[in-house]
Amino acid sequence: MSEDPSGRDLADDAARATAVLTAVAREALPSFGFASQAALQLVHYRENAVFRIDARGEPHPWVMRVHRVAYRTPAEIRSELAWTEALRTAGVRTASVRPATSGDTVAIVGAAGLAEPRVVTVIGWIDGIPLAEDDSSDAYRLVGRTSALIQRHGRSWTPPPWFTRPTWDLDGLVGPRSLWGDYADLAPLGEERRRLMDRVAALVRRRLDAFGRGADRFGLTHADLMPDNVLVENGTPYVIDFDDCGYGWYLYDLATLLAIRTGDPAAARVRDAWVEGYRSVARLPDEHLEILDVLVMARLLLGLGWMHTRRETPLAQALTETVIELACFQAEWLLQRDGKP
Repeated sequence: MSEDPSGRDLADDAARATAVLTAVAREALPSFGFASQAALQLVHYRENAVFRIDARGEPHPWVMRVHRVAYRTPAEIRSELAWTEALRTAGVRTASVRPATSGDTVAIVGAAGLAEPRVVTVIGWIDGIPLAEDDSSDAYRLVGRTSALIQRHGRSWTPPPWFTRPTWDLDGLVGPRSLWGDYADLAPLGEERRRLMDRVAALVRRRLDAFGRGADRFGLTHADLMPDNVLVENGTPYVIDFDDCGYGWYLYDLATLLAIRTGDPAAARVRDAWVEGYRSVARLPDEHLEILDVLVMARLLLGLGWMHTRRETPLAQALTETVIELACFQAEWLLQRDGKP
């Protein structure tokens, strides 16, 4: 059993949270035109609680997201869905959006045991093989090309006036104002490893500040292009989970793939395949790639913050120590290469 510093059993907390979120999902079904008895199945509970809906008379299953409280505002979520619909119209495969019966793309739903209502959305179900199950170079070339298509669209698209999404800049990635939480608050780090993170965080801030935010390297992007956020069906990639899309460094998409492979000899193969796929669509100068290891470190620091602020989730409970080990490995390597105290 894993426990937080106050002694509460986190597994029990997760079970209670899942039960309440399932009640919210059940309550939300009529808001999107489904019968209240439609079949619901929890698919995963990571950032949001994600349910599969199988309803009689529907041409295919649907996905319901019960969004995490106080993480994304309704305006931010509407903006996410507006961009994914625009991408889909432009030929980038994303999930379709099912509006609520009100005509809005979001519904605000409450349930017993819930301190405040939750934002709920529904999108189309996509059948496909997660990229996480296809480790071939061809798959990574495919996702590199897809990332370039997404970013190219973001550069040319004119968002609606109300469009608002987070910015994954220095403060958004590292430190007390990090959008996923401060790495320094993660109790299992301990004092010695926290000092190591402080040193490498200073390096990350210095290097990214020098790299800058020019239009050729920073803009609207997916920002969480993990292998399980790409589904491949008949050779075609479908990108899901735009929950963290926003403005950031373009190469951060590749950094999210490489962070989980820190120290893995296969990381070079993944990087080269992704870059080849990306360059089949858009320009990517060699000098930009020099910042990639720093962005991988930024992603790992951000991940440590996530492990703290999402410590009630089963995923955080399972992966905290692994992410700490990866972060320490990358930090020691970067600091040694940098050669500064």
